[in-house]
Amino acid sequence: MGLPRRVATSACALAVGTAVLIPVMGNESAQANSSAGSNSTSVNAVPAAAKQPAAVVKAGGFHSKSGKLNCRKKGETAWIWDSAAGASRVSWKPKGGHLVSRVWRHTPDGISTRTVPTWRKSVKWKVTSTYGGGKNLSKVYGYCSTQGWRVGKASDKLSQKKSGTKRCPAGKTVYIASAGIGNMKHRFKSTSGGALHTHNFGGSQQVLVTDRATPTEMRSVKWRVEAWSIKNSIPNAKVGRVTLSCISKY
Repeated sequence: MGLPRRVATSACALAVGTAVLIPVMGNESAQANSSAGSNSTSVNAVPAAAKQPAAVVKAGGFHSKSGKLNCRKKGETAWIWDSAAGASRVSWKPKGGHLVSRVWRHTPDGISTRTVPTWRKSVKWKVTSTYGGGKNLSKVYGYCSTQGWRVGKASDKLSQKKSGTKRCPAGKTVYIASAGIGNMKHRFKSTSGGALHTHNFGGSQQVLVTDRATPTEMRSVKWRVEAWSIKNSIPNAKVGRVTLSCISKY
């Protein structure tokens, strides 16, 4: 695909319930920097579970996949669907921009799925298995969307929300993580104005996504986490723990 390859020797794992997003950039350690009232966790190595041989992917799994996206409709940006076991590296590069490359940890005892936002209109992207060196990817594809939501039951009504402002030091960007019950949505925009971005996780925690994690790629944001009820399924949606962290800028 022509993407440059960067080898991570240090990483920051941000705990989100039972799942972890690990930002990676070259040889730099991406350590979390939280504001008052938020929680974050920093480690300097890939979790042991991601180094163990994978034995949970169905026959026919594959090692890597790449492609290009050029989103033309108003409000749409490029997203990457990533179903895998253990861990996978998701990378993208916008035209004239810098490579973004992160390792995302999946559930170690089966295949899990997440929707990864790039917030760019046009990108080259690649997903590679990093778990046990095997063919641990199950489904990978790029798509254009205004919110990232793809499958599952539609949300019904807004039940609960939390909001605030998060600012990071130079060289860092805001990372939003949350837990909760129902259809969770992360919304944010720059404190200096501009477009409102939405990451809609749909109505299923384990089927649609492993964790509710949103890299904003912005240094300072106004944010809101919303819990939407799902008719005839989850009538009382609730916002759980919300963690705002600062991760290395790429």
